[in-house]
Amino acid sequence: MTSVAEGPWFCDFNAGAPALPEVLDAFVTVERRYPANPASSHSLGRAARGVLEDARSRIASALMLTPDDVVFTGGGTEAANLAVCGLGDPALPVLLAPVEHPCVYEPAAARGVIEGSVDEHGEARLAPPEAPVGLVCLVHGQSELGTLQPVDQAIELARSLGVPLFVDAAQTLGRVALADLVASGAVVALSPHKSGGLRGHGVLAGRGLHEMLRPLMRGGGQESGKRPGTQSPALAAANALAIERALGEQPHRARCMRDNRAAFLNAVGNSDVSARVLTPLTNSLPNTAMLCFEGIDGRSLLPALDLAGVLASHGSACSTGSPQPPRILRAIGLDEDRARACVRFSFSWHERIEECRAIGARVGAVARRLRKKI
Repeated sequence: MTSVAEGPWFCDFNAGAPALPEVLDAFVTVERRYPANPASSHSLGRAARGVLEDARSRIASALMLTPDDVVFTGGGTEAANLAVCGLGDPALPVLLAPVEHPCVYEPAAARGVIEGSVDEHGEARLAPPEAPVGLVCLVHGQSELGTLQPVDQAIELARSLGVPLFVDAAQTLGRVALADLVASGAVVALSPHKSGGLRGHGVLAGRGLHEMLRPLMRGGGQESGKRPGTQSPALAAANALAIERALGEQPHRARCMRDNRAAFLNAVGNSDVSARVLTPLTNSLPNTAMLCFEGIDGRSLLPALDLAGVLASHGSACSTGSPQPPRILRAIGLDEDRARACVRFSFSWHERIEECRAIGARVGAVARRLRKKI
């Protein structure tokens, strides 16, 4: 029987995943061989530019787009901001629901928002607005509950309104199929560091993006004038590899994630602790489980889990330190006490079934101990 390591166990893959070794190798190789600025006109600059454009072509090919349809950014948050601020009529508000990551909701709020609602599982309800809108936004996989959103409905709604659709696909790269979404004409943001890539680099992609997009920043002509700033050929090449791997391995990764999550939830369920699973398991990111431990404040549970070797989170890493629980928990009807009792666990795409059973048992033991202290 294979022994299971005692931890620490990383259960926060929705915040970020360890980089694949081959991705790190690609980064180091390019950084060493092509140190010049890709905007420079000399031979070393042109060589670096060649690597950058090769990475763009590889990502475009993997998404069945053209290289002009791919814009490199400094991360998924910047890609989302660029889309929200740069697509559609800027004088008109954005149609969205309370499922969005702050990197979408906050720039949309500055532009003006018409907000839909959610059902009890955290699935968005977007209805045709009574007033004109300039853009429709709908996240693909909600980052905290993990609920998959009705992007097919959003595609049809955006078409009927004659406006662009932006989809934050940061959580679904390598977990849920993206081909139909990209083929529909939606503009998508990718955050490769959640799928084996490197941090500090994002992708905004969509058919006809070059013609649709206005720049968010000014001060340089890089990215065809859509995103100024010196590009990193090394990050682009490394994350092109990560994206290719994530898209090609998606069915296998999703199966392993579901198996890991099931093993974890079965172990929690067998540990004699009351934990309500908020994630709709039949319509969710395959690796995500949001649990509500009623009667235990999640702010005390998370440090206790950390000390026990289980590294989880309360929600989006971009909201860490916020005194408020994730917006989506209040949107589905949880009061503040229950919302604060929630912890998100998100798992690897590698097969870790025995490890996830051990994690579930450890979570149950920590929760029992804390409940006895109440």
